[in-house]
Amino acid sequence: MRPVFVLAMSAGLGCGLVSCNESNGVDLGLEAASRPLMMLSVDGVGPLNATTPFNLIRIGQAFQDFNVTEETRFAEDEKYPVITVKQAIEPLLSINPDAREQNIFSIIVHDNKIGNGLGHKIGTRFADIYSYDNTERCAPGMEEWRGKVMCYAPHARNILYLFEKPAVANAPVLENGAAPAPAQMTDWTLGAIVWKSPRPRTRTASASN
Repeated sequence: MRPVFVLAMSAGLGCGLVSCNESNGVDLGLEAASRPLMMLSVDGVGPLNATTPFNLIRIGQAFQDFNVTEETRFAEDEKYPVITVKQAIEPLLSINPDAREQNIFSIIVHDNKIGNGLGHKIGTRFADIYSYDNTERCAPGMEEWRGKVMCYAPHARNILYLFEKPAVANAPVLENGAAPAPAQMTDWTLGAIVWKSPRPRTRTASASN
């Protein structure tokens, strides 16, 4: 089975013209540095959406300021292509194809430099996303995501959240192929976000959980 899968500086009343301008420059620089590179929504991730072909050249043209490569990965003796988008060597996106390797089936978001239109950041606790009496369906991750849990994002049927258990001795263990109860996942943290194309097409094992 294929793996699925922003320093505000206060200017004193007596500041001179030069110092005030420098202060504003710092503010603007920090604001720009904290602004997401692109946004994820139910419609897609940045320039990518359900109509984008799974093509290295086309995707590379959409991300000319980034490192875009195609890799071959293996799972259960099956090989499949994945297109990755990195900023320098830092992974931002992993893009999986559909069964015919013609269109995008899913996109995995690895970093908070990709903004989330739903408002949740990677690293957020499970309990800070879902309320006690309002959770979404969850399932245990497979293959390289074994030991993690995937849940539908709130009010978004084609966005899933991958949760990782905290590194503590009493963290719940997945048993019998079932995800822990929500009450046991309070301190689990959001490790990655998966966008799945809403277009009806044959599913692959990639990001199929």
